[in-house]
Amino acid sequence: MKILQINKMYYPWVGGIETVIKQLAEGINGTDDFAVDVLACNDKHITVKESINGVHVTKARSLFILFSMPVSVDFILFLKRLWKNHDLLHIHLPFPLATFALWFTRPTNKIVITYHSDIVRQRVISTAIAWFDRWALNRADKIIVSNPVIIETSKVLRNFKKKCIVVPFGVDLDIFKMDSEREKSVELIHKTYGEKIVLFVGRLVYYKGVDYLIKAMEDIDAKLIIIGEGPLKQYLTAYAYRIGLGGKVVFLPYLSQNELVNFYYAASLFVLPSIYRSEAFGISIIEAMACATPVVSTELGTGTSYANQNNITGFVVRHKDSNELNKAIKKLLDNKILSTSMGNACKKRIEALFTLKKMLNEHKLIYKNVLSTK
Repeated sequence: MKILQINKMYYPWVGGIETVIKQLAEGINGTDDFAVDVLACNDKHITVKESINGVHVTKARSLFILFSMPVSVDFILFLKRLWKNHDLLHIHLPFPLATFALWFTRPTNKIVITYHSDIVRQRVISTAIAWFDRWALNRADKIIVSNPVIIETSKVLRNFKKKCIVVPFGVDLDIFKMDSEREKSVELIHKTYGEKIVLFVGRLVYYKGVDYLIKAMEDIDAKLIIIGEGPLKQYLTAYAYRIGLGGKVVFLPYLSQNELVNFYYAASLFVLPSIYRSEAFGISIIEAMACATPVVSTELGTGTSYANQNNITGFVVRHKDSNELNKAIKKLLDNKILSTSMGNACKKRIEALFTLKKMLNEHKLIYKNVLSTK
C-alpha cells in the first residue's frame, strides 16, 4: 500500500505540522506493508529529490513565497505524475496550492485530509481559495483532526463533521525518558540560568504572542528562556530590553531534540501564549507535558485547551492578556505542591492519549479502512 504524504514544506523546515508529517512518514514507512513517500515544496528555486531516513522526498521548486505559502507550478506537475503510483493521498491543510492542484489534476486515488487549522490572517486568500478547500474536503474519504474542539469551532469543518476522525498528535516516550546523563544536563542548565525557569519553545511569528509573555515577566523572579527562530526575533529581543527585561529574558536558537528535552525537564513551567487560531494544537505543549512540566496556555478555541486541561495539567488563560499570564505563572512558581501535582497529571495524560505509537496505529487503521472501501 503506497501512501503519498503532501504538505507545503518538509524536514529540515521547522514547524509543528512538519514535525507531525515526518513522524508519520518515518513511523509508517516499511510497516504493515506500507510504503510512504512525501511531496512538498522547496523554499528555493530548485527541485530536490532525496531520501531522508528511508523516506523518498520530492521538494518541488517554488517561484516565490506568498503570505507564507509557496507558489510552485512544479508541485502541480509532480502531483499529476506521482498520484498514479500511489494508492492513497494524505494531504495536510491549510495548503491552498494543494487543494487547487487536487482539483486541477483530478486524481482517482483514495484521499485522506488532515485539517490542521483554519487560515486566519490571510483572509483575502482564504476567501479566494475557500471553494477549492470545500471541493477537496468533499472529495476526501476521511478528514483527520488533532482534537474534537476544532470540529466544533471551525466554520470550515461544520459541514463535514461526519467525515471527521479525531487522532491526537503524539510524542515518542522513549525520547523523553530521564536518565543519569539527562540529570547532569538539567543540573547544568540550573547552574547557568537559575532554579526558576519559565520556558517557551516555538517559531517567533505573529500568532505565538511571545511579546505578551515577555511583558508578563516584569515582576516575576525567574528567567524566561525563549527557544526558537523566526522573523520576530530581532523585534522581541529589542522589546525585552526596551521594557527593562533584557537581563531576565534569554533567547536561544533551535536545539537538537535531546537538548530541547533537557530544557523541558529543567523548566519550572512551560508557556504557550498564542493569540490567534493559527495555533491549532501546539506540539510543544505535549512535549513539555511528557516531561511532567505544567503548562500555561491561552484559550483559542483550538487543540491547545484540549491538550492542556485548565486546573488539572496547568492553567488556560485569556489570550492577549499579560496580566492573566503573570498570575498563572506566579501560581505555579510559588506553589511547589501544586506544580508537582499538575506535572504528574501532565505525564499521565500524555501516556493515556498523546503517544506516537497510538498516533501511528490509528493512522494506519484509517488508511486500511479507507483503502478497503470501494
